[in-house]
Amino acid sequence: MNDCITIAHRLPSFCVTEDPQIRLCTDGSRMFRTKGDIVSDIEYVCPECGSEVHLHAYETVFLRDIPILTVPHMLEVRYKRYRCKSCQFEIREDIPFKLKEHFITERCARLVLYYLSFGMTNKAVHRLLGLNVHLIKEIEKSHLKKLFDAAVLRPSRYIAIDEISIHSHHRYATVVIDLESGHVLFCEAGKKKDQVYNFIRFVGKKWLKGVVAVSMDMNAQYASAFKEAAPHIDIVYDCFHMIKLYGDSVLTLMRRRLQKKALEDNDRTTYDTLKGGRFILLSTKQTIKEKDLKARKNNRQLSQEYESKGLDLPPGKRKRRIDNELRLKRLMEINRDLNTAYVLLEQFRLAPPTLRWRRPAMRCTTFG
Repeated sequence: MNDCITIAHRLPSFCVTEDPQIRLCTDGSRMFRTKGDIVSDIEYVCPECGSEVHLHAYETVFLRDIPILTVPHMLEVRYKRYRCKSCQFEIREDIPFKLKEHFITERCARLVLYYLSFGMTNKAVHRLLGLNVHLIKEIEKSHLKKLFDAAVLRPSRYIAIDEISIHSHHRYATVVIDLESGHVLFCEAGKKKDQVYNFIRFVGKKWLKGVVAVSMDMNAQYASAFKEAAPHIDIVYDCFHMIKLYGDSVLTLMRRRLQKKALEDNDRTTYDTLKGGRFILLSTKQTIKEKDLKARKNNRQLSQEYESKGLDLPPGKRKRRIDNELRLKRLMEINRDLNTAYVLLEQFRLAPPTLRWRRPAMRCTTFG
C-alpha cells in the first residue's frame, strides 16, 4: 500500500495498512492507533554461520508516536522474524524509526527533548504527551550522556559550589558550576570536605591554577577544604548569606535582648511592640510598604464581597494587618542601637559588588 492513507507519516520502511482510528483506553482516554507493516529490501543472512535465512513468523510491536491533533498516537507495527536454515538462529527485522531500548519512535523522543529544552518539567511533558515520567527521564539522561561524555573541561576563572537536596530525609549533593558560562563542572552526593577533594582530583591541579575565586554559602567544610587544598583561590561568600547572618546574629539577638529586658522591667508596651517584630526588622522598607498595600487591597476586597453583604468570611480568607510601617517606626523609636543596626543592614544591602569582608582573602559578593 501507499505510505499514507489519510495522514502522511513519513516513517522509513513503514507501510500503512489501516486508517488511523480512535480507540478508547482502559482509563477512558482517547488514542489514535495506526496499523502498518515494515517493508524493506534488505536481504538478511545468518550472522552466526552466514547461511541463508527464511521467513519464520510475523510479530507485532506497539510504539508511541507524536500526537495527532493533540491526541496521543500509537503505531501497531508488524515486522518479520527470520530463521537460519542451518543453525536455526533467529533474526528480527529492523525497525529503523524505533528508539533503542524503548517502545517509542525516535521523533517522539526528539519532541520530548524539544519541550524539555524550553524549561518544561518531566511532569509537564508527561501531562502534554501522555508518556511515562520515568521514560521521559531516561530519554533526557541518555541525551545528556551523549552531550557530556565527550565534553571538554574548559578553563574557568570563577566557580561556585553549593549543596542541593536530591531526595527527602535530608539527602544532599554537592554541585560545582562555572559562574561565567553556567555549565555544571562537577556533581556528587554529599556535602562535606570529601566532595571538594574529589572535585579537585577530578579537574586536576593544573586546571585549578586558572581559578581566581570560588563563591559559596557559609559552609565551613567547603571553605576549610579550599583553604587546605587550594589556598591561592579567594573564598567569596554570597551576599544573601552575609545579610542573613547579620540579621540573625545582630538584629534578632538585639531584639530578643531588649524584649527580655522589657519583660523584666514589666514594660508591657515595649514588650508587645518587640514581640513578633522579627519580620519587620529583617525586611526592607519597600517590602513593608508593599505588604501594607497588598493587605489594604485584600481587606477592601473582602469587605466588598462579604462583609458589606452580611456574609461570613469563607475558610482560608482573613483580614491582614495594615500597620507594618507604623510598627517599624515604633521599633526604631524604642532603642537607638536597634535603629542604628537596622540602618546598617539597609546600607549593607546597597553595598557595591566590590565590597570586601574584613578577613583575608574573603569577599562578600557574588560574580555576575
